[in-house]
Amino acid sequence: MKTTRKQAPTPNEPATGANSEAPLSIDDFQAQVAEAAYFLAQQRGFSPGFEMEDWLAAEAQVRTRSDNA
Repeated sequence: MKTTRKQAPTPNEPATGANSEAPLSIDDFQAQVAEAAYFLAQQRGFSPGFEMEDWLAAEAQVRTRSDNA
């Protein structure tokens, strides 16, 4: 059985199909990570010294969300 792969849309061409969300731009990705990191820090009462852990956990969350979108 022959399978065909869909070609990714070009940057000027809208995506179509079930998964039509375009990949996040770097600016959007960083904004979403910053927001997620803020909420992680808020959950632990903004205790200092965990900024890097919050950021890395937030990056993982955003990547997982965008991979499952």
